[in-house]
Amino acid sequence: MKYLLSIVLSLVSLCITAQTWFVADIDTIKQSGYYNIQLDKRIIAVSNDIDFSDIRINDTIGNEVPYFVRAQTPVRAINEFVSYELESNTEKDSINTIIVKNENDENLSRFSIFLESAEVDKYVRIRGSNDLKNWYIVKKQENITYSGFKEGNNEILIVDFPQGNYKYYEITLSNNQPSPLKVLKVGRFKNSNIYAQQTEIDLGKFTRKDSTDKKTYIRFTDLPYNYRLNKLTFFINSKAEYYRKSEIKGKDYTLRFDLSSKGANTVVLNSARISPDATIVIDNKGNPPLTIDSIKAYALNRYLCAYLEEGQCYTIIIGNKDISPSSDYDIKYFQEEIPEDLQIVKTSNFQKIEDKEHSHQRDKIWIEEPIFLWSIIIIVGLFLSFICYKMIREMKKKEEK
Repeated sequence: MKYLLSIVLSLVSLCITAQTWFVADIDTIKQSGYYNIQLDKRIIAVSNDIDFSDIRINDTIGNEVPYFVRAQTPVRAINEFVSYELESNTEKDSINTIIVKNENDENLSRFSIFLESAEVDKYVRIRGSNDLKNWYIVKKQENITYSGFKEGNNEILIVDFPQGNYKYYEITLSNNQPSPLKVLKVGRFKNSNIYAQQTEIDLGKFTRKDSTDKKTYIRFTDLPYNYRLNKLTFFINSKAEYYRKSEIKGKDYTLRFDLSSKGANTVVLNSARISPDATIVIDNKGNPPLTIDSIKAYALNRYLCAYLEEGQCYTIIIGNKDISPSSDYDIKYFQEEIPEDLQIVKTSNFQKIEDKEHSHQRDKIWIEEPIFLWSIIIIVGLFLSFICYKMIREMKKKEEK
């Protein structure tokens, strides 16, 4: 009886077990050439490998498209830098105030700020004006400590903001030390896209528990995907000074850090996965628990470089074991020759696919046919009913005796 049930369950599992994978479309291009394909954060999350070795690109008729993964390191300043005219550049205590003049009424959405390297936490806020009197908020204050890269003895901070064409832009830089930064110039890279940019990820609401062991436990229980994160910033509301030893415990890592009223409370992660069972632990010791208003998460933008043909439609396939990518594309030998500063194309229509929806990819064997499976289930059901009937009759006979 036990073996019969095991066989039935095994047969049924053939029908209900389905391979799961994910797909996304690459946005249409207008001209053939090499492109940097920016991966949706969900693609990065569902990919099993940090080097994206389970990702494949297919064209319209299913042909495999070779690619290589762009390195995480940023592009150097290889293109022409265009400086903007500065109306003023003042320093006071830990604050730099720079007013940029948009002389040609350009549509602006990014500033590249050159400054002398400084090992401090940096914040930026941007306002816009057309008359230097009435100012309007463009970008609220944000931590940009890790937004750029180094160039010799200088840092280049990359600040993105909503596109606009104000006549003047006021950039307010602040840091966590009593002295200001040394700002050299503000401008843009002509026809350039800067890597090492990070995008904010919505982790949803978090749950917290202030335990009797004098520790606070925080989890992101509503996560739809196990995102790979590169930065977490804690926004803490406390009138009193504080310093707490803390850690993040993931499935295969533990990262220790400090939360302090003297710091930016930003934790740098190395593309670590954050899942619903990952836990942030804050050791309060004898102090009252901290009030955490919010926690912001950021992930590094990642790119695949591939040659795309005009008029073709391309699909990215992630994690399909039956359509695995090649492990050795020729294009990898030419990475140094393909320009880094290519046009960026994005992905869309990300979706989850179940194998049962694509059962035409292979023919079912006879034991997988529904008629056979239902026949087995009915036979087993009748057999069990017969056994139960016999057991009840035997019990009644014993009671009569």
